[in-house]
Amino acid sequence: MEISRMDLADLGSPETLVQGILKQVPDMPIPVPIEAIARAVDITEIAAIGASGFEGGLITDREKSEGVILVNRESSRRRQRFTIGHELAHFLIPSHLPQEGTKFMCTVSDMQESGTSKAMDRATRMEVEANRFSGNMLMPATLFRHDLARSTAPDLELLLGLAEKYDTSKEAAARRFCELIDTPSATVFSKDGKFVYAVWGQSFPFIPLRRDEPIPNGSLTARFSGSEGDLSNMDAVDGHWWVDVKPYCDRQLLEQTFLQINGYRLTLLQLDEEEIEEANEEDDLAESYTPRFRRR
Repeated sequence: MEISRMDLADLGSPETLVQGILKQVPDMPIPVPIEAIARAVDITEIAAIGASGFEGGLITDREKSEGVILVNRESSRRRQRFTIGHELAHFLIPSHLPQEGTKFMCTVSDMQESGTSKAMDRATRMEVEANRFSGNMLMPATLFRHDLARSTAPDLELLLGLAEKYDTSKEAAARRFCELIDTPSATVFSKDGKFVYAVWGQSFPFIPLRRDEPIPNGSLTARFSGSEGDLSNMDAVDGHWWVDVKPYCDRQLLEQTFLQINGYRLTLLQLDEEEIEEANEEDDLAESYTPRFRRR
């Protein structure tokens, strides 16, 4: 694989950088060969490390003439693929410079940064951009959208299948799914009945849960029982169990959950578009109604 770094030099955003790479490799195979891409742009080595608390790292020089990517040897291969993409972004985006020295060392929480907070410092912004690059590179938007459009059921079975096809973790596939699916969606990650974190698309309302808070007891996620690998049906639940924003909290959401190992659950939430359309029509009617009072 041949990729010219010179042609990428002026592409500063994660999305345009991915587009530049895809332009040079128009027949990019799926799963995307992220290690081959890294080596084509002067990453000389991808090394497994056992550093506690770190998911990956990048060692380079000030000019970024070449670099070495580090991955956590304890992580799954699919998580390592995302880490390689993440560190590759630090290497290729010109504005990404380490806080000190010439080395990035990134934690698990860095790999989960999504930029939901309006106030981001420089370090957080770099991690958010690195995650955007990795997700875009491993799951190119045009191809991923095509796969979504081909499906008649945008559910967890589809999401899990896309994780297999693109050779990514369920977490990475869930983020991309929520970003690109037309149906307003969110995914919730929980462990042993407690909230870990959530990701959602732009049209889905905020989920007001904090880490380690109990999963709402009226939700399907809390009520569904089964064994590892079991997948619930998609079911309607009252919206107030998950959101507190009108009109969504007064309507029903669609919910489905997947049982993973060690007490982890992956939950998909979707707005019931018929319910929301009905709510919007009611709001429009209320706004358009002008009461008339009899004169005395």
